Amino acid sequence: MAMQSDVSAVFSLNHIDELFNAPSTDPFSSHEVDIVGESAMDCVANRVTRLWPRKPKAVHMTLQLPADQITPNLKEDTRIAVQRYCTDRIVSNQLQRGMVIQSSKRQFWGAMIGFLAALIVIVLLVLNPFGLLPEFLRWILVVLAFFAAAVLTFDSLWAVVFDWIPFVQDTTVYQVLKEMDLTVEAQPGEKRD
Repeated sequence: MAMQSDVSAVFSLNHIDELFNAPSTDPFSSHEVDIVGESAMDCVANRVTRLWPRKPKAVHMTLQLPADQITPNLKEDTRIAVQRYCTDRIVSNQLQRGMVIQSSKRQFWGAMIGFLAALIVIVLLVLNPFGLLPEFLRWILVVLAFFAAAVLTFDSLWAVVFDWIPFVQDTTVYQVLKEMDLTVEAQPGEKRD
């Protein structure tokens, strides 16, 4: 008995290249990849992404091609190409995530230096050691310094805490797609020779 797929997709393609390469957008076409102008891999990745953070148990993709393009080894060659593509996307995501995390850390430490500078300014304004500023102006500057420190801190903390999530999401999606079940068949109404 076949396993029930959480995500099942059928794509009619004009050529097997449309599995990885987006065709030109054609709203008059009857093929989904032509209508949206995305490759079949992007379309199925979007479907799996909608389920995130839940990981689907199984993904099944059926590719319908013109009968004259189906060769005896096409299914296995396509499966190998999909696995290579997914592996490359996973590695690329991990490298990009590393760069984003490093950038977030640099931003965080820069914000901490700015935050400390704002605290020093606040302390100087509150203590008013030189007595140069009127009280009303000092408190306005204290509020502005607090605001600047809060904005610096919030933005950098947001980057450290949340900027890595899209990369983990994409990596999870491509790990699932790497193991998906794949069928290659002739388009309806066409017979294979």
